[in-house]
Amino acid sequence: MSAVAALLLACAIVLAMGSPPTWRLAAAPSDRDHPTPAGGQRLPYLASGALGVALWVFVGGVPGVVAGMLAAAVCFRVLQHLDDGGAAELTEELAGQAPDAADMLAACVASGASLERATLEVAQAIGSPADELLAAAAGLMAMGAPPPEAWAALSAHEATAPIARTVIRSLDSGAPMADALSACAGELRDIRRARVEAMAQAVAVKAVGPLGLCFLPAFLLMGVVPLVASLITKTVGQF
Repeated sequence: MSAVAALLLACAIVLAMGSPPTWRLAAAPSDRDHPTPAGGQRLPYLASGALGVALWVFVGGVPGVVAGMLAAAVCFRVLQHLDDGGAAELTEELAGQAPDAADMLAACVASGASLERATLEVAQAIGSPADELLAAAAGLMAMGAPPPEAWAALSAHEATAPIARTVIRSLDSGAPMADALSACAGELRDIRRARVEAMAQAVAVKAVGPLGLCFLPAFLLMGVVPLVASLITKTVGQF
């Protein structure tokens, strides 16, 4: 029975790790707000169920049922909290590409290319996932869509929204777009740098808890428990 429990627990760990979720970027305004995950929605259910069954088999009886149900519920909540369908990965990749995309757009526009041609050229050069957003914008501009609609796919993402706002504002005001995009690229790099520094600080803070959980039991077992045992032994020996 313990072997079955160990096997089920291993399956739960594998399912919890899973494979990186895949997604596509939607160009249409109706579904552009969220990436569409290609799979993995059932992983939290499978992992939590396998963990619950493993504890039930390992412990046995009514306590095993209770422990399995509690462990499955906790595992499910944790995995649901961690699984965002790839949105975090998408945001990070777009944040890394946004400054380069703005710089490349500025260079193309400064060289005399039209905005539509510049956007298409950058889409072909920038790589995924920003290429789909830029290609969608170029395609909508080619069909004569107004700027807010053409750049809606970029506006829907926090990392690329400044580029869309800069382009739309330049088109409305007639200000030099190349200079505005260059300034936007600098601002995006500053935002990216601040975000990376904040993430590094957050990692340092979050590491304190696991380290404390590792060192505290060792301190108790190696420092406090022997001292208490020695005191008890001496006290009992006096009587």
